Amino acid sequence: MRRKKKKLSPVSMTFNDFEHSSYRVSMPKGSSVLTISLNLPCFKEIEGQGVSDMLKEKYGEFLVDTEKGYDVSIAVDVNSPSQPIETITELVVNLKEAILTAPLIKYFKALVTGSPESVPFSFNLREDTKMFICPARDRVTVVLKLSLQDPVDLQVAEIFLKDYKEVQRRKAGGAPPALFSLNAPEEIAGEGKGSLGFISFAVQQRQMKDMQTTAAALINFRSFLQYHLKCSKSFFHSRMRKKVKEFLMILNRAKTDYDGETKKKAKKTASGRVFKKA
Repeated sequence: MRRKKKKLSPVSMTFNDFEHSSYRVSMPKGSSVLTISLNLPCFKEIEGQGVSDMLKEKYGEFLVDTEKGYDVSIAVDVNSPSQPIETITELVVNLKEAILTAPLIKYFKALVTGSPESVPFSFNLREDTKMFICPARDRVTVVLKLSLQDPVDLQVAEIFLKDYKEVQRRKAGGAPPALFSLNAPEEIAGEGKGSLGFISFAVQQRQMKDMQTTAAALINFRSFLQYHLKCSKSFFHSRMRKKVKEFLMILNRAKTDYDGETKKKAKKTASGRVFKKA
């Protein structure tokens, strides 16, 4: 017995994500082909660093002509998917991460195969974050140049990154060692100072066993920092609100009358007259 296909409603929506990226999901009326388009400001910078090859390898059968105003488009026939729907969903969800991690994975693979890249590469991950990939004989050093505009964010981020460096040093385990400094590290000596500073990760071969996970953690570090900034500020505000509430309670208990004396309950006689001392 043939299964009846469900009637599909047209779709057209746009939404934003981290790294100033945006998505457009659309499906015209009468069609069963869902198109997902991604706009990523740094796409042109990294396209030649393994991104094109990765897209052909992972998304080849889904790639279609790119929609105007976007950098990459993929399409899926929702009534007749070529792969299990769970697999396709995972590919769509990880599209941006796969693009951003492609340059890192390219450098990791070159090191693991014994022919490390010789030329460093850099690109603007966000308007306020620049990423440097610096290859060496036994490691790949990834440096993030951070610039924040808000003075409160700057202070909180600096404290957080200094503590993060110390925690990484003591309890890093198998994670790449992290180093935070106000001036550019030697791998990118001469680079202008950012408003916050530089954090660098020295990735060695033992951390490249799961290249995708390692690369994703490095790419998402800026969002990780932003998350902790928001949490810290939210905590500070909750503490301030609590303190203000305590101060208001103290002030209410200390209210005075018009003569400047603390209000006291008046004593009255049996007839109702107010009793006052002479």
